Amino acid sequence: MAPIHILVADDHPIVADGLRMLLESVDGFEVVGTVYNGWQALNFITTNPVDVVLTDYQMPVLSGLAMASKARERDLKTRLIMLTMNEDPQCIRDALEVGMAGYVVKSAEKPELIKAIRSVHAGERYLSSRIQRQLAESDKPRPTDEPTTLDEVAALTRRELEILKLITDGLTNIEIGEQLYISSTTVETHRRNLMKKVGVSTAIGLMRWSLRHGLVNGL
Repeated sequence: MAPIHILVADDHPIVADGLRMLLESVDGFEVVGTVYNGWQALNFITTNPVDVVLTDYQMPVLSGLAMASKARERDLKTRLIMLTMNEDPQCIRDALEVGMAGYVVKSAEKPELIKAIRSVHAGERYLSSRIQRQLAESDKPRPTDEPTTLDEVAALTRRELEILKLITDGLTNIEIGEQLYISSTTVETHRRNLMKKVGVSTAIGLMRWSLRHGLVNGL
């Protein structure tokens, strides 16, 4: 039987290397690469045969969430598992909405991670029992004050749209400032204005809003 080809994507090299060592000790698993941001992961699975990707939620250049969204837009068949410390129910729902086949917390034991990989490779969806409990116990509604028309998109300035794109790609204020040649303080001001305009209070809220309005791909 052919091995399951796995890509590890995590912006912490020690974590990525540790996962590689752990997975390579499992019969039937073959780690074909380790990358350290979502953009590298997207490029890798676009040009190489990969069965399963283990990706962190927050990564530089392109977040795991944005990477999953772009992979789905490209109709890539690679199965994606979010492996993260993030247990927020809304973040879990967002990950599943953009095409994640699995969601596992980093505190999981080795047998659970193995089970998750084999399950999603077989075409199933896998949520760890801890994640299932989080979803079952959560009655957190989606924000009701998010704009529902494109009028609000048109109300954003060109600079705000540029910064929104970079935020959804997972860049920090400092990284955005360096790319746009403005100070991180100015970026933070734009970030606050964006949140006020679209009616959210977190970066994840901005990501959801961008996904709903088709802005994740850029301007």
